[in-house]
Amino acid sequence: MKKTPNHSCFIRFAIPLLFAALVLFAAWQNRRLGEERRAGLPEAPAYATQTPPFLNFITVGLGGFRGIAAEVLWARAEHLQEEGRYFELVQLYEWITDLDPHATETWTYSAMTMAYDISVMMHRPEDRLRWVWNGIRLLRDRGLPANPNSAKLHRMLAWLYQEKIGGSSDSANVAYKLSLAATMAPFVNPDGTVSNTPSNRETLQTEQRLDIDHMQQLERQFGPLDWRIAASHAVYWASLGLEHARGPERLACRRAIYLPLIQCVQAGRFDGELARGVYHTASNPTIVQPALRFLEETFRETPTRGVRIATAFFLLQAIHQADARGDNEQAEALLRELNRVGAGEFRRMTLDAVRHGETPELRR
Repeated sequence: MKKTPNHSCFIRFAIPLLFAALVLFAAWQNRRLGEERRAGLPEAPAYATQTPPFLNFITVGLGGFRGIAAEVLWARAEHLQEEGRYFELVQLYEWITDLDPHATETWTYSAMTMAYDISVMMHRPEDRLRWVWNGIRLLRDRGLPANPNSAKLHRMLAWLYQEKIGGSSDSANVAYKLSLAATMAPFVNPDGTVSNTPSNRETLQTEQRLDIDHMQQLERQFGPLDWRIAASHAVYWASLGLEHARGPERLACRRAIYLPLIQCVQAGRFDGELARGVYHTASNPTIVQPALRFLEETFRETPTRGVRIATAFFLLQAIHQADARGDNEQAEALLRELNRVGAGEFRRMTLDAVRHGETPELRR
């Protein structure tokens, strides 16, 4: 059948109109889905002056194609890592985070590369220190503002404080600890608790992203935390992560709190001399009971054997400390708590057994 002129004209105009309608619908749908995905997250910067022009073109002009560019850069990053070209990796990670600032794995991987892989390539402690702080600042000052509801990023920042600064595996660890203690010294009272003055409040928020209200809330919850100690900062950041944690991440964040709390009990007070570069710590027994309460809360929320074992060995260490101080009353009270916690799981302990270095063996 021969088409009439009117019919041909209708098809000629209908197809472009339909195509335009589909494009507009796709654009609206993409925008709606993007808004849902980014709910509660700040927008990525529209234009970055420090990035190459081609990245700004991708970021601003290509929209959804940014993910493809990020994947290409990730592939390049894997090759650089295999070749040990860490300095180039840092620049590459910065570009990747510019392209996809909500990819938490990128922030974590880049920070760990700086704090661990690159820092140990440096020979001087001050050079290592700079890279450790670079990794911390990357998460704290850029990653978290872009992902304020990420429990994992908070937890990984807590880990950097607890293990990299607070640990002893790095030969330059004393330099890290002294740097943190010196940084926090102007803002604390003689016992290490935070000094709440208008000047301190503003400076800590601006330079360290520490909120004095939250610091004081933690002091009320756990006792007099000494903010010159890395473990206190680990508790701070992990506790913020716990506010956003869901599912298995909750236990991970709670573990990132109780492990540094245990460290605070063992060596939670700065007792050195900054002027002479002497780092020394003392125990903080006032944190024992709050830490124990937190461990018990964790067990009630997630009754795993691992939490029970951590609680038992924490109590064992606390008993040793109390006995060494000659505080027999507290040692006996903690021993009763140890046997209560370990009932049905460990053999019953006596104070003499603890003194002889015995440990609560698991029942078969």
